[in-house]
Amino acid sequence: MTRPVHIAILPALAAALFFSLACLAAQRGEISELKRSTQSEYRAEVAYMLVSDPEYLHRLQEQTKPVATVTVTAYNADPSQTDSDPDIAASMRRVKPGTIAVSRDLFDRGWVFGRKVRLEGLGIFEINDLMAARHNRAIDIFLYSNSKALAFGKRRIKAALLYI
Repeated sequence: MTRPVHIAILPALAAALFFSLACLAAQRGEISELKRSTQSEYRAEVAYMLVSDPEYLHRLQEQTKPVATVTVTAYNADPSQTDSDPDIAASMRRVKPGTIAVSRDLFDRGWVFGRKVRLEGLGIFEINDLMAARHNRAIDIFLYSNSKALAFGKRRIKAALLYI
């Protein structure tokens, strides 16, 4: 008596399983289509923003410029010009000749610790320190001697961020 019941239930279970799999496949297709349409809508919105917002384009160009005209000064490891540990730079490395400090606006644009910078007429330097927050578009060259730092003065120089 139980055999005919099993024979009737098995095709119904197979049909239910087949229907469930078909529903899952349809849902997956809908989800994939939704992801594709969302991505294309997002890309279209970004492209529109890039083309139609000149202020955004200008900011993007300013952020990615590897060359800038900056104010260059010099500093030394004098406790009156630095924090409590004058021989350690913001990068946690010891200051040495060839070390420069950059203003925070340059740092935010990718002029970060360890990168090399060519200062026109002065040579290649390594970024290992940060300047005080009040400075903009500025670089400070480390010199051991206070008299040499004072003699260096203040100059407007082209600086190029190097990709080496």
